[in-house]
Amino acid sequence: MRYLAQIARGGESAVNALHGVVEECQRPLRFGPTDAAVNLHHLKLFHHFQTCTRHTLMLTPEIWDHAVHLSFQFEFLMNTILCVAARHLAFLRPDDATYPRAAASHLCRALPGFRHELSNNFKLTHIDAFIATSLLLQYEAWTSTDFSPDQDDAAMSFDPTRDRVFAMGSSLKEVFLKSVPLLSGQPSKFLPLLRYNPMDNLVAAAKISNGTLAKYQQFFSYTRPISLELLDAPLPCSGDTDVAVSNLWQHPVSRARNEPEPVDDGYAPIIARLCLVLSFLPEAQPLEYNGAKTALFSDLARYILSFPIICHGPFAVTQQGRRGPFSSMVQQGDPHALSLLYHFYRAAKILLPPDECWWAHKRAAVSEANLKEWLMKESTKQVDT
Repeated sequence: MRYLAQIARGGESAVNALHGVVEECQRPLRFGPTDAAVNLHHLKLFHHFQTCTRHTLMLTPEIWDHAVHLSFQFEFLMNTILCVAARHLAFLRPDDATYPRAAASHLCRALPGFRHELSNNFKLTHIDAFIATSLLLQYEAWTSTDFSPDQDDAAMSFDPTRDRVFAMGSSLKEVFLKSVPLLSGQPSKFLPLLRYNPMDNLVAAAKISNGTLAKYQQFFSYTRPISLELLDAPLPCSGDTDVAVSNLWQHPVSRARNEPEPVDDGYAPIIARLCLVLSFLPEAQPLEYNGAKTALFSDLARYILSFPIICHGPFAVTQQGRRGPFSSMVQQGDPHALSLLYHFYRAAKILLPPDECWWAHKRAAVSEANLKEWLMKESTKQVDT
């Protein structure tokens, strides 16, 4: 403001005043108690989230407006928002290396702040700041394809155990189930929306029969040797009057034993959940589903996004800590578990349009190709032995 009068008077004082304005504009802006520097790149990411990215996320744009308001109080949430916005722009502008670097930078700021808040100030954290950050980290995990070998590095081979999306899903769900009761007394705009289960509508639309489920369990049986036949599309999900009961798609209930059994508690329940996703493929039974034009699209996208968390199940104790059995099988490179993932990612690539579900497009395509090649090599090894 002190320069305005000089500019109005004109002459040399006006020139000096303009130089002063330029100098002030070039200084980094600062906000919040952390005195963190803000630049135009941050503002661009924030604007993109507000105008574009939030419209592509599950729940409603209005609920993400609420998250944006909270981000001014919780820096870890702000950094997570900027990270996801950068990921979205990286998808829209794949030739610009600025955005992947920006996303990684903001993720590196968000995670330590989030962990610190959970460890030291959790009861002071707004429950919706916790939920919004957790949901956005799901999107971030889906966009990551760092587990895939670089096409320019011929010496690097695909290692499925490097993909942490299922491990992170299990960890987030464990933290959520332990922590939310401590914050349940707070008013929340997110919790009522999270209580909605998209699986109910999907199960009702698919009308999967008991016979179909039995065929899927047989096709993906854990006792079946790994072979190239597992790469073929499973049998069509034809429905009939013998519709399977809905609780087959619910989370498995822990049995009365100290340790969950990986196959019964971890692997077998995932087959039913995979069957539900595959039932919406074009080659499966005709449904009242027509891609993004129907109300079922948002339910299907939400179900696929949360699949790593849905597959959480009861915990197993591993060298890496407590983790759901299926997640442990994936992290250990179990070929049977990875054959389920191959069909899951193939379905995600087909069912989710890239524009509406930008977060899934690259991961689904890369994972399908890598898992197919990896499983082909595994089947060859078993034949040779």
